[in-house]
Amino acid sequence: MELAAAVKQTAVMVDTIPGIISASFAKNATALYDTYRPHTKGFTHTLLVTFENEMALKVYDTAPTHLELGEMIIPFMEEAIATDTIVNTYPET
Repeated sequence: MELAAAVKQTAVMVDTIPGIISASFAKNATALYDTYRPHTKGFTHTLLVTFENEMALKVYDTAPTHLELGEMIIPFMEEAIATDTIVNTYPET
């Protein structure tokens, strides 16, 4: 699986799952500048999704485009970690 296909599927996910503010899937940076120290703990890629609210996260959990993306990104990872954080800094819609 190519990285470009997973990135494209991430955009499809944003367009098809209500309540996603933004999403990106990318290879983690490891050498941004000469003295850069990566903090990736061995993780090579990141999927970052920002939601409007908790209900949007609930919808995302079972959305077919999210599940498809999950299958697509497995080859990029030996291990995965997922965290969900609620930060009420976005305006109500």
